[in-house]
Amino acid sequence: MTVSRKILLVHAPERPVKAGTPLDLARLREALAGRGAEVQELPLGSGSDNLLDRLEAGAMPVVFRGDAS
Repeated sequence: MTVSRKILLVHAPERPVKAGTPLDLARLREALAGRGAEVQELPLGSGSDNLLDRLEAGAMPVVFRGDAS
């Protein structure tokens, strides 16, 4: 039996300090979902209770710094 992975994309709402290519979270979500992952998203500052609840439910956090285009 295949178990779906729960992935929690955590990102900062502001642009990065250093210049660089912005992250395309929409394409990343699509790619992960296409491989069977359950993808959730959470902006930093949403509250620690919300984050902890999702982690307790089995989500694997992937944290990004900077712009979430």
